[in-house]
This record gives sequence, C-alpha cells and structure tokens, in this order.
Amino acid sequence: MEVLGKTVNGFDQEAIGNTVMAIQGNPEIAKFELRATNTWMGGAHNRSFVQGFYGACQEDTSRTEPFVYDHDEPPVLQGNNIGANPGEVLLYGLLSCMTTAMVLLAAARGIEIGAVSSRIEGDVDLKGFLGLDANVKKEFTRINVTFDIEGVDEESKKELIALAKQSPVYNSLINPMDIQVNLA
Repeated sequence: MEVLGKTVNGFDQEAIGNTVMAIQGNPEIAKFELRATNTWMGGAHNRSFVQGFYGACQEDTSRTEPFVYDHDEPPVLQGNNIGANPGEVLLYGLLSCMTTAMVLLAAARGIEIGAVSSRIEGDVDLKGFLGLDANVKKEFTRINVTFDIEGVDEESKKELIALAKQSPVYNSLINPMDIQVNLA
C-alpha cells in the first residue's frame, strides 16, 4: 500500500498505513470485542447502551458517556414509535458498515469518491416470527442494498461495491456464525 500522508474520503492515508503495519507486526491488535447492553422499558420499548469495547490489545476508555438508543415498534406492531425497531436497526447497521468499509478501503487504495448515498430494504413475513406458519421463515427473506456513487468511473464503482462487501456486518449476515444465548 502506498502511504501518501494525505486525507482521502475523510481518512488519513498515513494513519491507515500505520494501522496496517502495526497489525502486520502484532496480529493481536486486530482482535476487537464490541459490546452493548439493553434494558426493557415496557411494551415494545427497549433502550440500548454502547460504550466500552476491547481493541488494539486494551480496553477502550475514550467514550466518557455511552451512546443511548431507544428501540420500539410502530403502532401497527404494538409500539409507540419511540425509536426504530430492531429490524430497522439491523438494516441501518448493515448499510452504515458497508458504506464505511467502502470509503475507508477506497481511501487506503487512494480512490477518491465524490459522494455516496444509499438505501436498504428488507422483507420479513411476521407469520414466521409469530409461529402462525411453520413454512414461513422468521428471518429477513431478502435485503436489497443500493448505492449511488459519484465522482468515479463505472469500473471503480464495481471495485467500490466489492470493498463494501468486506464489511464485517455484511459478512456476519451472509455467513453462519455461533451465537450463544445464556442466562445471567
């Protein structure tokens, strides 16, 4: 990777290069444990907190206050619209992670992007979740992500979509993984 010491897509190429070299020198630096906690507030309302995480071989203390997210359902799903529902949170988490992966990895390659906008839609049939039809899946049956990328040619757009698909959230959704559910 050529390190130019300039900012591309809002990222410092030298800092990206330094991170890559540090990981190559000590692969343990690359291992992160991200965390969140959640409290049921009543009805469909939940409140999640995101603050600490482990990464770069240490506990992170840079966040003095947690990020707080309220989650709910729309009235048609027995909620009060206090926040996005969990399915919507998953969708915007996927879209955000794919966008960040795209622009960061493009910056590392020196690809300057003019603008990126995107949208996501996901189809889910509640008959599966509610146990009303054993033949209906409980999960999303389709997620469609559409990017509008400006400032690069068509060949670069194809490369940028490939970079977006390096997103950890994208890969977590398309590849089976172990999810353990426990009692405290």
